[in-house]
Amino acid sequence: MEVLDLEGTSYTPKVVFDLKNKVFEITGDSRPEDTHAFYQVLIDWLSNLDGPSVSGELKFKFAFDYLNSSSSKFIFKLISCLKDLESKDINFYIDWYYDEPDIDMKELGEEYAELVGIKINLISVEI
Repeated sequence: MEVLDLEGTSYTPKVVFDLKNKVFEITGDSRPEDTHAFYQVLIDWLSNLDGPSVSGELKFKFAFDYLNSSSSKFIFKLISCLKDLESKDINFYIDWYYDEPDIDMKELGEEYAELVGIKINLISVEI
């Protein structure tokens, strides 16, 4: 499977999905003009992962500086898509980074974990 590598902009997060190196990161600001178009590419990429071709444990890192409400909806869909990987026998874990004083971002990670029924590691970062 090819690498998905999208440079971040002032409106979109940096995305690296690299199966070979087991690097899956979404970092930065997320407020794209067309949220559906941006995130559907990521959801489609993950949906095409095939259990037998994936070895080892995959690490997903989410580290947003800013996340608008329409992006939040698609991050929920993306994390739901990750939950579906369990049925394909793909092992993974999710790290959710948030700036220590940003309680809203921490609570958003907690909410995703509860709604999707998945464990998310909440990691506080000092700014």
